[in-house]
Amino acid sequence: MDHILGYNPLKSAAALIAVISAFLWLRARVRRERTIRHIAGPPSPSWAFGNMSQLTLAEQYGDSEFHWQRTYGPVYRLKGCFGEDHLMVSDPGALNFIVNNKSFHHSPMFANFMKLLYDKRSIINVRGDYHRRLRTAFNPGFSAGGIRRYIPAINKAGEEITQALDLSLSLQSVDVCPLLSTASICVITQAAFGCTPEELGAEFVEIATRMAEMAGHEDKGSVLWAGLGNRLPGWVWDTMALLPTAGLAELRKGKILAKQIGREIVQGKLSAARQGLEPDDDIFSQILNASSGGVLSEEELAAHTSLLVIAGHETSANTMAFGLLELARNPEFQDSLRREINSSGEKTEAVYNSMPLLNAFIKEILRLFPIVPLEERIAIADTVIPLTDSINTSTGDRISEIPVRKGQIIKLGIAAYQRMESLWGADAGDFNPYRWIQGKNYQKDAVGGPYGNLLAFFGGPHVCLGWRLAVLEMQVIISELVGKFSFKLPEGDNVARMRGANVLQPTLPSGEKGVRLRVARII
Repeated sequence: MDHILGYNPLKSAAALIAVISAFLWLRARVRRERTIRHIAGPPSPSWAFGNMSQLTLAEQYGDSEFHWQRTYGPVYRLKGCFGEDHLMVSDPGALNFIVNNKSFHHSPMFANFMKLLYDKRSIINVRGDYHRRLRTAFNPGFSAGGIRRYIPAINKAGEEITQALDLSLSLQSVDVCPLLSTASICVITQAAFGCTPEELGAEFVEIATRMAEMAGHEDKGSVLWAGLGNRLPGWVWDTMALLPTAGLAELRKGKILAKQIGREIVQGKLSAARQGLEPDDDIFSQILNASSGGVLSEEELAAHTSLLVIAGHETSANTMAFGLLELARNPEFQDSLRREINSSGEKTEAVYNSMPLLNAFIKEILRLFPIVPLEERIAIADTVIPLTDSINTSTGDRISEIPVRKGQIIKLGIAAYQRMESLWGADAGDFNPYRWIQGKNYQKDAVGGPYGNLLAFFGGPHVCLGWRLAVLEMQVIISELVGKFSFKLPEGDNVARMRGANVLQPTLPSGEKGVRLRVARII
């Protein structure tokens, strides 16, 4: 009879579970979105994509987002994929609350993607007491005193770019991105492990570079995948990580290779210590020296190899590329900066920190081009987000706080926050390093990031560990290059623009990453 009626108990149970799951998800979604449905926002052109394609695939990052902020203010509602409501926030008070509050975690999509890229024990993949223990172990290597040890390595990297540019002066234009990327990976490998990229092995460096490129890729498929990824349970991600696709196979290979290389580095340093040799100045050596008291195990340290290499070089390289591009657009400021660099004598960390134009320039580039322009969080508990400035709802109410439900996706508009006129002045969208020298109090309500009240390195308990090293690297390399070369825009329309692809990166009209400039020797 069951066969005649087409009844299958297993299929019926599966269908019932699917219906119940869909009902519970829809009920939870309605409950979540009821709290923000009266907040204004742009119309959605698509149920499948919502506003996400406009947000992330714009020709120039911010074409839509910055317009929406001017239209709707620093808090507004967006449509995510498949009709889901997201809350976009660049209000300083709301950002400060979210950044420092335990009620918000990385979104499931981001958290699970990071587990695909990096070891599950790396600092980006853990929270709570374990996260604090890792930060405590790594902090000395990235402290103000610790980074001074890395100046020789940064100097060497800058000199190698100079040599490469000298060989390219006959060219009509030079793509500075590969040169800056090579320099940055040399800096981070020397600072973190006390070795060169060649000593890590060409295979690992190539895979790490491709992994960074994968993380920086964005298209319509990845937009939909991001919307779907937030809904998938962890076990589905764990299963997908084992699929035999080329991309996932390379991710697995990269993680295995990184762990193997990390173990070899750790064992080599421990062997040197057993022979009575003085520990090197690199981060791994410092942690191992401190870990004689049990701060970190060898495996915990080795687990951070790929994270340090991938996160530690493309971010600085992209920022410096945007910096050289802005100098080419602003030749008068470039000349002024060059005069300051060449008149400041022998360079030490104290000298770099005392150069007003150099440091104003670096802050302005980080303000205009935060490498992570948009962060995504999920509320893990019902909470209420306070606002610096109250907003009007579509019902005419004036509210100074927003209740959000568990499961609500919130987008943190870092790039938009750093272009708010109330914080940075009427010319907030323009390149103007002098705003940092004039001493105007635009930032009374700023979130309080570690450098210039910027969120380029994020903030709160998850502030970027390596922010001081990144700033020092920019100080040294920019001084080396601008002191010796002039940079001008290329002929024609081959000028890079900023594209958002998880990270902000300079992109040529061809769609390829790059910044082409005309370069000439000055000294």
